[in-house]
Amino acid sequence: MKQHSEKRTEVAVKLLIESLTQNFNDTGIVLDEFEATHNDWECNQSKQYAALVAGHFALEEALDTINNRLNK
Repeated sequence: MKQHSEKRTEVAVKLLIESLTQNFNDTGIVLDEFEATHNDWECNQSKQYAALVAGHFALEEALDTINNRLNK
């Protein structure tokens, strides 16, 4: 049972990293597109843009934290 639980945790971490990475890449593409089609003032006025920026960097921080823990 212990070995099974450890294997499931290993798989879950791998899937989490894949999911976070895909979301990070996707949000980065959307942010780049938004920035290419809007001026700085429009970016600063958009609540959705600000929320996506916050989420994008939270994803990056989560990935960094996970990778740091795995590499210790």
